[in-house]
Amino acid sequence: SHYINNYGYIPLWVGVKVLSFGIMGELFSVLKREDQDEIVSYYSGMSSEHFGNYLSILSNYRNLCAHEDILFNHETQKGIDDTRFHDILNIPKVDDEYIYGKHDIFALIIILKHVLSYTDFKMMMNEIDYEIDKLSSRLHSIDVKKVLYRMGFPDNYKEISYIE
Repeated sequence: SHYINNYGYIPLWVGVKVLSFGIMGELFSVLKREDQDEIVSYYSGMSSEHFGNYLSILSNYRNLCAHEDILFNHETQKGIDDTRFHDILNIPKVDDEYIYGKHDIFALIIILKHVLSYTDFKMMMNEIDYEIDKLSSRLHSIDVKKVLYRMGFPDNYKEISYIE
């Protein structure tokens, strides 16, 4: 109310603190192309279209977590386009479509690989590996590989940490 009362508007840097992640993604989608491109320029090798799609998928997963929904085998309606990570990891295809990393949690991992720094991504993957190891030691009725399969993780998922 301070800005409305004193200046007649709310600066964007103040407004974003109260907007949801989903609304931020929608705001990105209505920006002029040159403004979208300026934002996306902070992330190498990504187009504005990909970034907008990534924001939508990130919002979907954020909402699942915030509302305590089932996450481990969730598949999004929107998928990500093929990336170099699909190719480098030799993810298998069926009918010319990658079977991992398109609509699943591994797609989320690929998105985060695009938007996080190398160090932050590596730290996140170390945490994920720790939690998977902990889960594996507690599972007795099912192999952790079956859980990872349902999450869309290829057998060599850890290798994404080392790709520059």
